[in-house]
Amino acid sequence: MNFLIKRLKVVNLIVILSISLISSHYGFARSDNIEQSVFRITNFQQRPNWKSPWKMKTTVKGEGSGFLIDDGFILTNAHVVSDSRIILVNKLSSPNPFLADVVAIAHDSDLALLKVRNEDFYRDLTPLKLGGVPDLQSRVRAYGYPIGGHELSRTEGVVSRIEFGTYIHPGIDSHLLIQTDSAINPGNSGGPVTQLGKAIGVAFQSNLSLNDVGYFIPVPLIKRFLVDIKDGNYDGVPEIGIETSSLINQNHRRYLGLPEKSGGILVERIVPFSSADGVLQTGDVLTKIENLQIDAAGMVNYGEQQVAFYIEAENRQIGDSLKLQVWRNGIYENLTLKLEAPPFGEEMRNSYDKRPEYLIFGGLVFIALTRNYIHSPGNLLPPLAYEHWYREVERPNTRRQQVIILTHVLPASINSGYTNLRNFIVSKLNQEPINSLAHLDQMLKKMPRETVHVVFESKWNNLPIVLNFKNSLEKHNSILKSYGIAESSYILENNQKSY
Repeated sequence: MNFLIKRLKVVNLIVILSISLISSHYGFARSDNIEQSVFRITNFQQRPNWKSPWKMKTTVKGEGSGFLIDDGFILTNAHVVSDSRIILVNKLSSPNPFLADVVAIAHDSDLALLKVRNEDFYRDLTPLKLGGVPDLQSRVRAYGYPIGGHELSRTEGVVSRIEFGTYIHPGIDSHLLIQTDSAINPGNSGGPVTQLGKAIGVAFQSNLSLNDVGYFIPVPLIKRFLVDIKDGNYDGVPEIGIETSSLINQNHRRYLGLPEKSGGILVERIVPFSSADGVLQTGDVLTKIENLQIDAAGMVNYGEQQVAFYIEAENRQIGDSLKLQVWRNGIYENLTLKLEAPPFGEEMRNSYDKRPEYLIFGGLVFIALTRNYIHSPGNLLPPLAYEHWYREVERPNTRRQQVIILTHVLPASINSGYTNLRNFIVSKLNQEPINSLAHLDQMLKKMPRETVHVVFESKWNNLPIVLNFKNSLEKHNSILKSYGIAESSYILENNQKSY
C-alpha cells in the first residue's frame, strides 16, 4: 500500500512538472510580474462637433488597458487615450487611480505612451521587455481589462495570420498586424500580448463579424514608434506611394520581357507628391526592395513568414533612403528614393486631439474637407466623395492643398437667399483660386476696402454666392454674437499639424 502511495506521488510529481514545463515553453510559467505591470486606463474624452466646429461635444468616459515598458512609460493604443481631458490609471495592487499624461501619440499606427505623475505608482513594478514576431500557430496570451468588470482578464490563443491590414483608428493606414483567436474585447485595447514572458504586441482591434478573431500590433511597428519619438516629435510612418498589381500571369511576364523565374510586381500608379513621385514610373516592375527579392504576388520573406513588400518601408523613418531594383525598358535599374509621409494624410485619415479648422465670413461657415467631416451624418455626397477620394486618382496633380467647403449658413440679413445652402464646394474667390483655408482667410483680410462684392465660385455649381463686402464686415461681429460664437476662425499653422 505504501509502495502504491509513493508511486502515485511520483506520477503526480511528473504530471505537475510536465504541466510546468509546457507552460514554460509557451511563456506562461510566471505571470505575476506581467500582471502587476498591466493597468486599467480610464479616459474622459471630448470630441469636437464637426457640424458646428466652434463647439465641443459632451465629455464621455472610455476605458482601455496599458502596460509598463522601460523608462517609466506606459504603452497603450492611441484610440484609448485620444481627445483626453483627464486620464486615470489603476494598477492591480491599488484601488486608487493615478493621474497620467500623454507624452507621445501616433494616430497613424494607433500607439501612445503615458507617464504617471506620481512616482510612487512605479514602486515594485517590473517593466515588460519587448520580444519579436511570433511564429504562426504558436500560443500567445493577452492581458487587459475588458469592459464589464474591474478585474484583470487573461485569454489564450494561437497566432493564425501575419499580414498587412487596415488600422481602424486612422481609417486609411495599413500596417503589419497579427491575428489571433485569443479574445480581444472592448477594454482589452492597449494591453500586452505575451509569449515566453515578453510582450510581442499591443492588443488593438477585433473583427466584429467573426467570432474569436482579434488583432495586435507587432513589435517592429512598436520599436519604430519608439525610435521616431526620441527627438521629441512624432513624424509618422513613411509610405512609398505606389499602386501595384501582381504578375502571376506568365504571358504578361513574357510580354514585359522579364527573365525566366524572376519575381517582380507591376507598378500601376504613382501617387503624386509621394516618395515614389519622380523616381518610379508607371510600368516599372519592382523586383527588389533593399536586399529582398519580391515575388510575382508582391511578397517578400520576413523571418519565417511572407508579407507584403511594403514592410521594408514601414520599418524605416521619414527621411531614410530606400533602395529599389526595377525592370524598366528591358533592363534592371537600381534606384534610391527618400521616404516621405503619405501626401494629404492630414485630410485623408481620421483626426484626433485637435479642433477642426473653420472660418466664418458674412455668416458663411467654411471648413477644410476632412475624413471626419465627410463621415458625419448627411455629408457622404458624390461631389464631396469625388474631391476627397477620387480627384487625385482620375486627375493627378489637380488637388489643392485643402478642399474648402461652405458647410452651412448662419441666417442673417446680409446672406438672405442662401440660408438653405449646404456643402457648397468653394473653388474661387473673386476669380482667384483658393488653395487652403488659411489662403482664403488671407484673401479676405487683404481684400481692398473699396471692393463692392465678394463672389464665391464653385466648379460644382453654376450659380456663385455673392455678398456685399462692406455690409459683411459691418455685420460680422453682430452675427457672431447672436449665435454665441466667440471666435470667427480657427486655423492651424502647417507646423502645428500632427499625425
